[in-house]
Amino acid sequence: MDASRTNRRRLLAALATAAGVGLAGCSGGGAAGPFPDADWREGDGLDVATLAESHVESVVETGGVTLLSTAETSYDGEGEPSPWLPSQEYESSYDLENGRWYFRQSLTGGEEPEVLERYVADGEALVRERTGENVRYGRQAVERSPDDFEAALRSEARVGIRVPQSDDSGETTYAGLGNWDPRADGEGEVDGRPTARFVSESFDGDRSVPATVETASATAHVFEPGFVPRIEQSWEGPHDDGTATVEVDVAYRDRGATVAVPDWVETAREETAE
Repeated sequence: MDASRTNRRRLLAALATAAGVGLAGCSGGGAAGPFPDADWREGDGLDVATLAESHVESVVETGGVTLLSTAETSYDGEGEPSPWLPSQEYESSYDLENGRWYFRQSLTGGEEPEVLERYVADGEALVRERTGENVRYGRQAVERSPDDFEAALRSEARVGIRVPQSDDSGETTYAGLGNWDPRADGEGEVDGRPTARFVSESFDGDRSVPATVETASATAHVFEPGFVPRIEQSWEGPHDDGTATVEVDVAYRDRGATVAVPDWVETAREETAE
């Protein structure tokens, strides 16, 4: 694998751990929106810390969740700027009961597909990497206790909502909705269930792409118990010698569902047998 491709994947991983989530729904129910007495509400705004905790606890109580993130990026300058985040899809599924984790990351903007998959269960991690028609497999032993597994799930469940980050001074800040000022925008709907919808065009955070944020927007949907099924974030502004646009949609779904064994697992074991 060449260095540029490795760097692109590292950048994608960084995006995936500080990204946001997609939306669907319609306005209605008045500006204050539904669920006015929910403890994750702060007037017409959001108590992000409380919302993050209720969201994470909901995920843990049901035994797992799937995080699905998509990023669409564009650039109107010459060549590929640096740094850059190519369009991608990111999927991560946890199953606490069976101790399984499935991960998939796909670069979607290139001439040929690049897909990295990882499946962890029963003390081993299996990897499948596909670039065009070329497929490679890997395998390694892993040691992960149930507590370690739950901690990883909790960290993943916070993505896009409240992700702790430390700057050079050691001060902890928070990405996700903590960088916005979401205000109530009526009622929405996700998967046939009513949501409280929040929107913001006020972004107070740092980004590497675009280097300067001129316009930004975010929309979040929240179920009454404090679970966040979808958020959308977008940024646009000067970058390198042109203008960059980044749109990130992340959805949390399939709470409590079983993670299926990928159909390539046996092939991976055969290809990596000593």
